[in-house]
Amino acid sequence: MSNRHKRFAEQLLSVRDTTRSLVTSILMDAWPNHAAVVDFGIDTQKHYEALYWPIREAEIMPKALDAALGDGPKLTTMTREAASNPHKDVEFHTSWDLILGRESLASAKDAFKDVLNGKSVQAEATELSRDQGIER
Repeated sequence: MSNRHKRFAEQLLSVRDTTRSLVTSILMDAWPNHAAVVDFGIDTQKHYEALYWPIREAEIMPKALDAALGDGPKLTTMTREAASNPHKDVEFHTSWDLILGRESLASAKDAFKDVLNGKSVQAEATELSRDQGIER
C-alpha cells in the first residue's frame, strides 16, 4: 500500500458518516445512499463519475471531501482540479448552497462579468420592473 493510500485510509476513519458512506460506495462501485447524494450534489451519472475517479485515484482525499460536504462551489472546484475527472464541465449544487445563500460558480462568474461590463444590479432591477409594468 502506498503512503498516499495509507493516509487515505487513515483519513477515512476520521470523517463524517455521510462522507465515509460516499467514499465506501465509490470504492465498492455502488451508488451512494440518499444522504450522500443530497449532501454532495450528485444529480447525474456525470456528477458521480466526476467524484468517482478522483476518489479512487486518491486525488481527492477524505478530509478534503468532508470539508466540501454541502458546498457545491467547493465540490466543483475540487473535481475540476482533479486530473482523473472525465467531466470537467460538471457543476455541483447542493441543498446547503440554497439554505446558506451560496451562489453557484457560474452565476457568480456571470455577476462578475456584469460588474466588469458596467451593468449594475439597480439597472437590472429597474429593467425588470419596467418589463413587469411596475413603477418605481
